[in-house]
Amino acid sequence: MKFMRHLRVKRFTLAAVLIAALSAGLMSGCTLLPQEEEELAPPLMQPATIEYRTSPVERGTLIQQSRMTGTFAPEVQEALSFERQGGRLKEVHVRMGAFVEEGQLIMELDSGPLETQIRLQEIELEKVELNLEQLKENRADRYSIRRAELDLEQQEIRLASMNEELEATRITAPFDGEVTYLPSISIGDYINAHQIVARVADLSKLILVTTSDQAGDLPIGADVMVEISNEEYTGEVVANPSTLFNDPDERLQRAAIIRVPDELMPDDIGLGTSARITYISEMREDVLVLPRNRLNLMSGRRYVNVLEDGIRVEKDVEVGLMTDTEAEIVTGLEEGDLIITN
Repeated sequence: MKFMRHLRVKRFTLAAVLIAALSAGLMSGCTLLPQEEEELAPPLMQPATIEYRTSPVERGTLIQQSRMTGTFAPEVQEALSFERQGGRLKEVHVRMGAFVEEGQLIMELDSGPLETQIRLQEIELEKVELNLEQLKENRADRYSIRRAELDLEQQEIRLASMNEELEATRITAPFDGEVTYLPSISIGDYINAHQIVARVADLSKLILVTTSDQAGDLPIGADVMVEISNEEYTGEVVANPSTLFNDPDERLQRAAIIRVPDELMPDDIGLGTSARITYISEMREDVLVLPRNRLNLMSGRRYVNVLEDGIRVEKDVEVGLMTDTEAEIVTGLEEGDLIITN
């Protein structure tokens, strides 16, 4: 009996110890259950290093120029046509490219019976002249002589008019030169008055003509560089669209004309020979030069990206002369500054 009581007391004591231990564990934050691991903070990310590519600001020569091409043409050239009348083509007396002398017959229209009429008029004139001479030899009265003189004048006027009419059916060379144009026409075709039927050019004096869109950039009197067959010559601008706007040749109204001195002209230059033309309108030497694609423009502000002590810095700049690819930097940069290119 006593033993049983002692056993119960012992069990009570063990239970009390366990309860006390459990309470102490709870109070101290310990538990007998498995503990969850604390959530770790994400690792700090280091910013990526930016690698800049740069090029230094350098000095150089900046050239603003215009380039174009042209061809050699006659300085003296005349278009020919029948001015007073049209008619059927009778004959063409020359061929394309033929050399002609001043006054040489080039082309004529059918004049019908006009030549016969002229011959008859010449006979009539001679008869009147003989009559006047006879009256003077016979000492006729002054009234008869005067009437004969008036008859002579009348016949002379009539003959001159016929000859002018015949001349209007013919085209002759206005000067020594070469036939540079003949249309495709046949005998018997009708030719209108004022229709251009031939051109004669003096090929001993050639000029360089350009119809480039930049022809208006060439000022009168300016020197240009003319390149012919890899050889360079100096020419002078003698006309441009501002002086040729009334030219009857519409092609020349937008052209510029350059004369190369005869003593400089190569011997093998001929009609239609092509050449390259370079006109330098402005040149700046020993200036800071920057490619135009390095310039940034925002709200009227021009700036460039410069690398200073490893840091990108925006620098405002003032530009001067600009070409299609480069710009002169007047202020804002120094020689050797590193311009960011990427």
